[in-house]
Amino acid sequence: MTKQKMVLADAVYERLQARIMDQVYPPRERLNIDALALDLNVSPTPIREALARLSGERLVTFEAFKGYRVSPLLTTTQVADLMHVRRLIEVDAARLAARRILKPALLTVERLLQQILEESACVEVGSWSHGYRQFNQLDKQFHETIVSAAGNQFLLSAYRSLNVHIELGRFYNVFREMDQTQTCVEHDAIFQALHARKPDEAAAAVEHHLHATEDRIFRLIEKYPHPHGANGAAPREVKL
Repeated sequence: MTKQKMVLADAVYERLQARIMDQVYPPRERLNIDALALDLNVSPTPIREALARLSGERLVTFEAFKGYRVSPLLTTTQVADLMHVRRLIEVDAARLAARRILKPALLTVERLLQQILEESACVEVGSWSHGYRQFNQLDKQFHETIVSAAGNQFLLSAYRSLNVHIELGRFYNVFREMDQTQTCVEHDAIFQALHARKPDEAAAAVEHHLHATEDRIFRLIEKYPHPHGANGAAPREVKL
């Protein structure tokens, strides 16, 4: 593959991924290769390559003779599994970051912390508002900056791969119902431990934050249950 074709393939992949994340293509929607090629003004080849990559990330599914669909929403079991893997990555990353973080990265974490605090005042609970989207973007940057500061490229790569699903999860209805006040308190505890360069405290603060986040998610799931989840008839989807 030539460099020009690689650039085109990457661009198509990124555009399709962004559209899935933004729910331009909602969960379970069928993705027609020819229609996508026409829409993006490219040949079908980079569309097929992009969909294959997205399938590897489990953002789309493929069925023989049926083609590609956007993946369904996560079940409650998958949400729990996702949070478990986040803890495996982020707790150790925080411990390493407390030892290795450089001043520019620490200042970035501090700036993001302040912006998150300011943006939390603009979040309208239950609404798909600009404030909600901006809060999520800042939260993503806060966590990724800490993982990056750990100085382990394999850890960062694993986190970024997982982050596709974390980011998709942020669009679920229950997330929009979440009061982010406690999140801000927990973020501050993480920053203070990093600033003090206390690895065990940083790890404990992240672990507490992720456990608390999971608890808040599942309390909301219980409050707004999916109808097919009753009596264990089918795995509940965490609805957007």
